[in-house]
Amino acid sequence: MKLINNIDSLHSVKLLHNIGNEQHSNYHTREQILACDEPLGFDGIYLNVYENQDVLKGKQGIFFVMGDYVGKDNTFDLAYVPKLEKYCTWEQIHELTDKYYFEVGWHTWSHPDLTSLSEEEIMKEVTPPYPMDYFGYPYGKYNDLVIECVKKAGFKYAWSVTQGSRNLDDSNYNFKIWRNYL
Repeated sequence: MKLINNIDSLHSVKLLHNIGNEQHSNYHTREQILACDEPLGFDGIYLNVYENQDVLKGKQGIFFVMGDYVGKDNTFDLAYVPKLEKYCTWEQIHELTDKYYFEVGWHTWSHPDLTSLSEEEIMKEVTPPYPMDYFGYPYGKYNDLVIECVKKAGFKYAWSVTQGSRNLDDSNYNFKIWRNYL
């Protein structure tokens, strides 16, 4: 594994989506990324990350992939974002992980609110196409059932932006790691 597997680096992973100059929380500038010394966690892996990959040199982090959208676009999310963007292909994602200190993590197949699904539906969403250690909850939302399904799917760590914990003594801390936007 390339990502440092100690609790300090894991609980400091920052949330990002796009690289660009849009005035929106889904965008971070090249300058912001270059100035960050903490691990980066990109949700969705937009094509602009690939196009600006030089800012990843010397960085470490996780690319949280949404399986159904790899190589497609964010049409599903246009009500919440300023414009249509394309996602990277699997080939581009693996090229980035081969070149930089980034791991592939999972962000479900279709980015649903997992807390509203049955156990069977959750398992379908959280089961990646191949084994992965890292999971990012869509919308940062989880409950006890979702955590149990994420564990069953074989993940070792899971992050949230809304419900995450900073309590290292929590018995499920590895599945409730809080992360903040860069």
